[in-house]
Amino acid sequence: MTNREYITATTQRFNFSDTDIELFFENQKTNLDPDEECDVTAAKKALITEIASILPLYNVSEGGYSISWNFDAIKMWYRLACEELGIVPTGIIPTVKAVKVW
Repeated sequence: MTNREYITATTQRFNFSDTDIELFFENQKTNLDPDEECDVTAAKKALITEIASILPLYNVSEGGYSISWNFDAIKMWYRLACEELGIVPTGIIPTVKAVKVW
C-alpha cells in the first residue's frame, strides 16, 4: 500500500474529496512521498499536522441535495491518533458550544 492509498482510505471515512487529498500531499511533499510504500506512523503524523487545513468547514444543503461531515468521528480519530503516537493534541479542531442568551 502506498502513502496515497493509505491517506485516501483513511480520509474517505470522513468524506474528504480528492482535492483535499491533493492539497494534503502538496503541503506535505517534503515529508511524505505519495507513491512510496506506506509508513503508517509517518502518514498519521502528516495527517495530524494537516487535519485542520483539510477539514471541511461547512455542511452543504441545496435543493434536496446535502453533504455533511461527521466532525465527531474526525475529532475522535485525531485524538486517538495523537494518543497512539504520543503527540499532545494541539486543540486545532475547534469545538462549538451553544450559549443561551436571555
